[in-house]
Amino acid sequence: MHQQGPERSQAARGRRDPLYGSELVRDMVLGERQVGGPLAVFPLVADGNGGRHGRPSAGHSGGPYYVTLRRALDDGSAQITEVDEGGSVQDLRVVNKGDARILLLDGEELRGAKQNRVLSTTILIEKRTSLVVPVSCIEQGRWAYASREFSVSDDVADRRVRHRMRASTQAAMVAGAAICSDQGEVWEEVRALHGRQGTFSPSGAMSDSYDHKRSDLNDVVAAFPLVDGQRGVLVLHGSRLIGLDYVSRAPQYAELHEKLLRSYAFEALVRGGEPGDRPVAEAFLQRVEGLLGHRFKSPGLGWDVRFEGNGVLGSALLYRGRAVHAAFFDVGGVLAEADADEQRPGGQPSWRIADARQRARQRRRS
Repeated sequence: MHQQGPERSQAARGRRDPLYGSELVRDMVLGERQVGGPLAVFPLVADGNGGRHGRPSAGHSGGPYYVTLRRALDDGSAQITEVDEGGSVQDLRVVNKGDARILLLDGEELRGAKQNRVLSTTILIEKRTSLVVPVSCIEQGRWAYASREFSVSDDVADRRVRHRMRASTQAAMVAGAAICSDQGEVWEEVRALHGRQGTFSPSGAMSDSYDHKRSDLNDVVAAFPLVDGQRGVLVLHGSRLIGLDYVSRAPQYAELHEKLLRSYAFEALVRGGEPGDRPVAEAFLQRVEGLLGHRFKSPGLGWDVRFEGNGVLGSALLYRGRAVHAAFFDVGGVLAEADADEQRPGGQPSWRIADARQRARQRRRS
């Protein structure tokens, strides 16, 4: 079995040629609006005719075949453990024993072993390969074995946790370091999640908030059923666009649909608003179209492409010219929320991407 380790200098290994956002969104067609409470969700589908502008794109035709992590763990072809007996907070070992590539989605939660983690970036693992992957801890108060192996949960991290993790990993990569989140920032956002939801965890686990709110989350998610050919979601909370996720293959997206929606649905439990409409969604896609992405070698197959600008922060995993997964967040909206939280009693201090970049440079020098 082929062994791979983490790349320790992503920027140095990156290719110079950029990827334009327009290459990603050409075949992302907005379906009919679905509404539930303050949320409006637009399914992302591909029309098979070259997409929005009649031309093939980086996401066209579904691209290479792969299976989801859930499928691989369920059939026994994947195994996830600590890297060794002592463990490493920000690294795990994934073994693909099967004959299909496995897609690991950024923010996908892994429970068990010495503490619960989430994947720090999207990775495509080659068949019959052992790979060390970057993760972030979302259970600060435990460092003891609950099991020898990890299981994948039904959840993807709350979108604010994902955003904060995305920004700090991107800052590290731009600074020339490995894919590594600012762990303190991730823990801070998990604490803030418990504060917003009025939940508690003795070990500081994000999963306890999800489990406590499971019934309410499922009620929200039920308003957004999967549609034929769906490959993603674009989500508005009130009149503001908060993000999108796109997966290249419809059957694989179907297995991820509800867990991705829960990532966005959490905030609808504590904040209201009138759901937004199609022009806001179209405007966000146009903002993504105007972005220029920079490639870094992924720890697995393909290229980890990072985007920033136009009030948007995003990434895409590109393999053999196809976008396997892409996710984009509205940065202005998130930062505006941080400013609002700062004004509330007990609120967390506001946070800026530039601060994360500075910390990443300091970590690299040390």
